[in-house]
Amino acid sequence: MNINSLIHSIIFIFTIFSSHALSAEDVIKPQNNLQESAKDPAIIKLVDIIQSINARKKEIGEKLQSLKKAKTDQEKEKIQSIIDTIQQGISDQETSFEMILTAGIELGIDETAAKKEFDWQQDLIDILQPFLRELHKITENKRKLDTLHYKIVFHQLQIQRINEALKHISKVDKESLQNEVLVEFERIIKKWQDQLKESTHLFEVAQLQRDEMVQFQTDQEISFVEYIQEIAAGRGATLLYAITAFIGVCSIMLLFLRFISWITNRREDKTRSYYQRVATLIYYFLMVVLAVIAFFYVLEVRDDPVMTGITIVLLISVVWVLKSSIPTYIDEIRLLLNTGSAREGEAIVYNGILMQIESLHYYTNLKNPLLPDLKLRLTLSELTKYVSRPILSDEPWFPCKKGDYVMVYGDIFGMVKYITHENIALSLPDGTMPITYTIEDFLIANPRNFSLGFIAKTKIGIDNKNQPISTVEIPRIMTEGIQQGLSKENYGNALKNLSVHLQKGCSTFLEYEIIAVFDGTAASEYYCILRDLQRYAIEICNQRKLMLME
Repeated sequence: MNINSLIHSIIFIFTIFSSHALSAEDVIKPQNNLQESAKDPAIIKLVDIIQSINARKKEIGEKLQSLKKAKTDQEKEKIQSIIDTIQQGISDQETSFEMILTAGIELGIDETAAKKEFDWQQDLIDILQPFLRELHKITENKRKLDTLHYKIVFHQLQIQRINEALKHISKVDKESLQNEVLVEFERIIKKWQDQLKESTHLFEVAQLQRDEMVQFQTDQEISFVEYIQEIAAGRGATLLYAITAFIGVCSIMLLFLRFISWITNRREDKTRSYYQRVATLIYYFLMVVLAVIAFFYVLEVRDDPVMTGITIVLLISVVWVLKSSIPTYIDEIRLLLNTGSAREGEAIVYNGILMQIESLHYYTNLKNPLLPDLKLRLTLSELTKYVSRPILSDEPWFPCKKGDYVMVYGDIFGMVKYITHENIALSLPDGTMPITYTIEDFLIANPRNFSLGFIAKTKIGIDNKNQPISTVEIPRIMTEGIQQGLSKENYGNALKNLSVHLQKGCSTFLEYEIIAVFDGTAASEYYCILRDLQRYAIEICNQRKLMLME
């Protein structure tokens, strides 16, 4: 059965089917209904396509006759090229006829043919084949619409150009043409008019195909809620189950590892041996492998090759991206095994502050025993940049701690208000008027911690007339008097030692230096102590009639 018979059969069946659905009143007027059905643009276009196909076939017959009569090879090649073009047009018209009837729906490719297409590729392509086929299916309608849109635009331009050419041809004065020229002129006009008819026909066919596909896709559209429900019941549920399996395997194995660690590390010395670290690292590797296997097992049970393909692509991408970081991972593994540049229990200097490595993990905690509030967490990749060292038993962790009283630059005295990894602030004892230094500037300022003990010094001058008793008696009298006075102050118990020395003697006066040693509890009274030392020294001189120098 040829295509012409097929279209007439379709029209006949459509008419018979419609007659069964008619009411009694409609049966009386069958001719009117037939005329209305004939007005359907799709039916009209189908008839036009068949007529175009028949005309092209007739043209092919004429060209075949011309091909037989051709004498030269060039003429035969030219006619054969025209025949091939006409046959391609017939094939396109037949495809258009079918696509109008089916709204662009095509039968799937045979599974065997699909496998043959991928036989030359690697096994990985065979695994990804369902995923690629699904992507092809998803984008199929979009690609078809894009192709039809291109055809519509192309034929529009063709029609515009043909009209311009015909307009230009119409300006030629035919009456002035000779007979031979007029024959060729008429042939050219007919050629361009036929081309205009052909382009207009193809434009209408492509436009109708596009409209039919858009209408079909509109009829097949579902609501957003239905779309979400479809995803939730399909791949959404599959992805949820697979992720749950992955997390479940990791959680169970981590809990088991924590239980084993609790049993093996109940002794006071909780440091792990080298073999324990190796076993832990292997355990983590097996945990990831089993979790990935569980993920793929769920995808296999749910029979979702698309999600399997996506997961494989992601895994391959991750491996490909991370392959350049293998040396870094080796350094991190060495750290985990406690054989790297930074080791557990030792200390590193972070921004000028000595920090001890508590335990080596992906996130390693560092601490400073002197500064309990100062904690730090570094990744293994960051820790590989440091080199640790053992800590001496009497080594200070930092020059001071919060609440200590320090002096920097030799004359700036204050209380440590706070310490961070970046800054340190000194203030008055009540916390006011803080001065902030970076850790680097603070250490360069040669800080002295008065809270660990300090010495207060002051000087006093006495007239040279007291020279006979200047070396022994005056130092003794002043030492006893000042010590007795300081013992009455609220910081008196912090005094550890007091001494008065003749520093130098001149022709006019004698200069004595008073040195008082205190423990750290009196650090906040430093300036008060300096004033009290001067005050008690002057009082003793007045009591003993020792003339002071102006």
